[in-house]
Amino acid sequence: MRWLALDVGSRRVGAAICDAQERVATALEAFAFDGPEGVAESVAALVRFWEADGVVVGVPHTRSGEGRGERRTSAVVSALRARLAVPVEIADERATTAAAEGLLAEASVPRRRWRDLVDSLAARLILENFLAARSPGRGGTSR
Repeated sequence: MRWLALDVGSRRVGAAICDAQERVATALEAFAFDGPEGVAESVAALVRFWEADGVVVGVPHTRSGEGRGERRTSAVVSALRARLAVPVEIADERATTAAAEGLLAEASVPRRRWRDLVDSLAARLILENFLAARSPGRGGTSR
């Protein structure tokens, strides 16, 4: 199954896609956050282009459950579910942005380029974690 993953930010949405065998996740170019309906429209185009079978959205969690990021992401998930004919799943995105920044630093990517790369790299990490949880061969449990 080919999954498209999203890391929804206040300004940009990171995206990543996996192969049909769910083995390799690849970061795609991030796109502008244009409200929940605008994101749904952009994602619908990506689903068609990449022939994705499902979408997974990283959801930030705060202790109160009332953070701006959670409300924004919840609105995007609702818009995606209303617009798309493929399943829309949610996954914990805790620490993926920090992990993405760590990978960029480790790879000696200049900080000026991080802004363009971090969101989609975080989406790739969300997708990798999601796929690992789906597959018993990758240390997760099957659904």
